[in-house]
Amino acid sequence: MPLDYNNINSPWYSEAERTWTAAQDWTVNGVDTLTLYVRGKSANGKDELYVSLQDSAGKSAVAVHPNPEAAVAAQWIEWKIPLVSFTGVNVAKIKKVAVGVGDRASPKKGGAGLIYVDDIRVTKAVP
Repeated sequence: MPLDYNNINSPWYSEAERTWTAAQDWTVNGVDTLTLYVRGKSANGKDELYVSLQDSAGKSAVAVHPNPEAAVAAQWIEWKIPLVSFTGVNVAKIKKVAVGVGDRASPKKGGAGLIYVDDIRVTKAVP
């Protein structure tokens, strides 16, 4: 999925989201990790990459990629996020997932560019 972002203009963050009509149980069969792949372009404006989850009660939490250069990485990066990172969200009742670029919590003028997101799925962590 290509995600074109322009955080030079308000609201200073960009995201793509998926909302389900029925809540999704992300704990089935012991899954405990949200895994996705991302790739940017070296010409992109630097901004942080994040994933947000929201449950059926409207509670949400955001995980920010630990590498501040993720949006400008020219190679695919595998990002594994333990579901426990989404504090306060009931991962057995997920209603919405969003992948974005920028600072969603404290929006400020940022960069612009294009990232690609692929293979979003929930998995089991390998011991």
